[in-house]
Amino acid sequence: MVDQPQQADQRSFVRRRAVPLLAAATLTSIFVAAYFAGQTHALRQANQATTAQAAASGVDLPSGLKLPTLDATAAFSSEKFSMATGFVSTNAEGLFVLDHNSGLLQCSVMYPRLGQFLGLFVVNVHDALGTGKGAEYMMMTGLVDMPSSNSNPLASSVVYVLNTTTGMYACYYIPFNRSLMNANKPQQGNLVLLATGSADPVVDRDAIR
Repeated sequence: MVDQPQQADQRSFVRRRAVPLLAAATLTSIFVAAYFAGQTHALRQANQATTAQAAASGVDLPSGLKLPTLDATAAFSSEKFSMATGFVSTNAEGLFVLDHNSGLLQCSVMYPRLGQFLGLFVVNVHDALGTGKGAEYMMMTGLVDMPSSNSNPLASSVVYVLNTTTGMYACYYIPFNRSLMNANKPQQGNLVLLATGSADPVVDRDAIR
């Protein structure tokens, strides 16, 4: 038979063990609730953005269908070609393809409402970067915020091309006309050289003293 002091010690031991366990369970519940609350908030924001984008584009989503979106650009280079994508407006993207052998850089723009490539802009990068046997190139796009007008239309992106043999690089902008796209009219022109540079510049130490 267990006497009263032993029973009291047992109850005290159980209480001491139970308090940390309850505290741990409470903290775990709080963390789990916070995690799922954050996930729900993120999904709600993504769904709202998708719905707004679809409404702006004139697209009707099926009832109950709400999908998050991802806006991204991409670039890839091989031995003979380089390829990249970049936004030319808020709802249109340009596909940039560079032929390493000929130096021809093409930007093809798909009109989203028609599902056709109706914009074409070209340039030969050899004119700015030179050429040589075994020359290789890398290419990528970037966003710009330069003033645009009807007489001087500009896309939302520029394209950068690097001659990996010499280290010379060039930046071109796209004279993309949004009004023509909105009117479903084709357009074409030349990519315009904006600036050039070198990955291995010669430092003029006298000029920086």
